[in-house]
Amino acid sequence: MTDSTDFSAQLAALREQYAKRLVHTLDNLLSRVKGKGADIAPIILSELHADLHKLAGSGGTFGFFELSRQARILEVAVKVWLDDLSVLEAAQWEAWKNDLSALRQAFMTDAAFDASAGKALLVPPLLGQNEHVRVILIEDEALIAYELNKGLSQFGYEVSHCADFSAAEAEIRAGMPDVLVVDSMLPGQNPADSTEALPLLFERLGYRLPTVFLADRIDFPSRLAAARAGGGAFLTKSTDISTLAGRIEMLLREHDHAPYRVLIVDDDEVLAEHYRLTLKAAGMLAEKVCRPEETLAAMQSLNPDLLIIDLYMPDCNGADLALAIRYEDAWMSLPIIYLSAADDLDEQIKALSNGGDDFLTKPVSDARLVSTVQVRAARARKVSELMSQDSLTGLLKHSTIKDRLAIEIERAHRQGKVMAMAMVDLDNFKQVNDTWGHPMGDQVIKTLAHLLRQRLRRQDSIGRYGGEEFAVVLPECNAADAMRLLDDIRQRFAEMRFIHEGQSFGITLSAGVATSKQCTDAPGLLAAADAALYKAKDGGRNQVCQFCGY
Repeated sequence: MTDSTDFSAQLAALREQYAKRLVHTLDNLLSRVKGKGADIAPIILSELHADLHKLAGSGGTFGFFELSRQARILEVAVKVWLDDLSVLEAAQWEAWKNDLSALRQAFMTDAAFDASAGKALLVPPLLGQNEHVRVILIEDEALIAYELNKGLSQFGYEVSHCADFSAAEAEIRAGMPDVLVVDSMLPGQNPADSTEALPLLFERLGYRLPTVFLADRIDFPSRLAAARAGGGAFLTKSTDISTLAGRIEMLLREHDHAPYRVLIVDDDEVLAEHYRLTLKAAGMLAEKVCRPEETLAAMQSLNPDLLIIDLYMPDCNGADLALAIRYEDAWMSLPIIYLSAADDLDEQIKALSNGGDDFLTKPVSDARLVSTVQVRAARARKVSELMSQDSLTGLLKHSTIKDRLAIEIERAHRQGKVMAMAMVDLDNFKQVNDTWGHPMGDQVIKTLAHLLRQRLRRQDSIGRYGGEEFAVVLPECNAADAMRLLDDIRQRFAEMRFIHEGQSFGITLSAGVATSKQCTDAPGLLAAADAALYKAKDGGRNQVCQFCGY
């Protein structure tokens, strides 16, 4: 995340650089029409149109709004003349030249107001920085708070209990939580309705936090109130802990993601750098390319989540570039946003039909640029995740976790480091399905998936290998650390109780661990971890075993 002071200084420097360039651009425009009459050559009109189009699109970005507006009017007039085969009248031409000369005054007026320079974007607080996920529970009933605290702690959440919003605010200011879990009604406070109190809290804080509302009942008015208050989830108090943990995890995944990767293709280097800095300040990883022919190489290096392309560049139309990119299967679904000063709806639709997904008309505000990119990139990532995730657990699918294993073991051998793998399997799972039913069996599987995600590290990969079996890939992890990690999960899972129609039951798991020191490739490591798992099963279950050879 770019420091706001540094960001302001960089934007101010870019604006100054752009202003110096503007002086030369205006001089060049005026020199081209000096002494020219209404019989001016079409080739010169085309050059004037191109330069005015660029001015209209870039000026507003750097705070030269009046200049941008007037340049757009001049550009449109030239476009009409180019499209009209009739002779240009002398009076029209002289009036247009006078308007062109007035661009200098517009420039001086805009330059006197440094409205756009140095304004850093307001970005949300950086979540996910706690060692463990930190939950603030706002609940006035002590017994309910105790049960929720106990249940969430089993999943590895660090829970702080507050009886009202006043105490919660003090707790938040003392240390940023990752998520709030809030009782929808707290009679002892004012206002008693938490859907009214929460927005007031966020207003005082100056930012919002992911929030789960818990209610005695769920009706439409309550749902609507929670949505208006900015709640990310709305559950009944009777909801089991694993479902609550799942919703918390879902909210965290939405807020705590790797930075979006964005590639900007624009021949205007100063403008492209402004876009890059703006996106970087909003927490994204942005790179720029000013020569369209370098786009594919840059994409291979960055692997972007989204592409921004200037629609009109010398010797390369942005729509043609988008179509050329779409020839590659890997980039067929990549979101592409066009940027252009053109506001002709027919032209925009035509461009979008050539492989684009959205269209931003220059000058575009920093806030709109950021919000559009975030929405498009988030949607693209979500689609990609759904394609690679198991529908029941949200973990990686069988094929994807095997691919991840192959990548990590190759990396470990190349870098001379050690990585580990674990196979995890539920003990006597068939009895759960036979005794409590398949829906309860699914709940057990989802609960273990939540626990694995909470207790394992951010860099670890988890996949549902099949049925009740899971595969875990642990980069830069030796056998001893892997054993401790998996055994902690085993113990926590064994302590959990599942409730079905008033009856309680528990279930255990077994796991097998192997490392890249013992195997040269992914299939070998997978087989070794599987052998260790069967050793744990044969040894009585509810244990973690390490591979020690066949």
